[in-house]
Amino acid sequence: MTKSREDRVANLALALKLMTEDAGENALYRIDININAERYRQIYATTWKELLDRGLVQYFFIDTYHLTTRGWRNGVQLLKLNEEPAFRQKMSQLAAILKDQVKGRREERYLHVSEVAQMTGLPEDFIYNILESKLLDYCFNMKGATLQADDRIVVPIDFGQEPL
Repeated sequence: MTKSREDRVANLALALKLMTEDAGENALYRIDININAERYRQIYATTWKELLDRGLVQYFFIDTYHLTTRGWRNGVQLLKLNEEPAFRQKMSQLAAILKDQVKGRREERYLHVSEVAQMTGLPEDFIYNILESKLLDYCFNMKGATLQADDRIVVPIDFGQEPL
């Protein structure tokens, strides 16, 4: 039987919520999503294909996916975690520390993720997810920092400014 568009959209949202909950504050590559797990039995086969096609998950192994940073960001927004005071405080704390790094400077600043974790008290994995997903950019409508392959964070001099 063909599912309605409304059912498919709701199922896609449910899948993102479940995966985001499973990820928690862990780096996304650490969380294997097995589509045969009891928790995911209600997710349609076509939903997994749609998630893959949209770049919200990536194939890892047979019947196993990883949530992408884009998928995680969408899941955070669907769960409204970015509106919860504790989660929002963590994002604000990260943004404030990064902003302090370029305050009054004339050039961008480079920091290692471990330095920022030490300064903020936030888990490194959580910092990776926030920066890679550009969650600060989306939630605070600002120019954010980027993460390089060597785990260095590039904080631009216009960090925190509203994009034009």
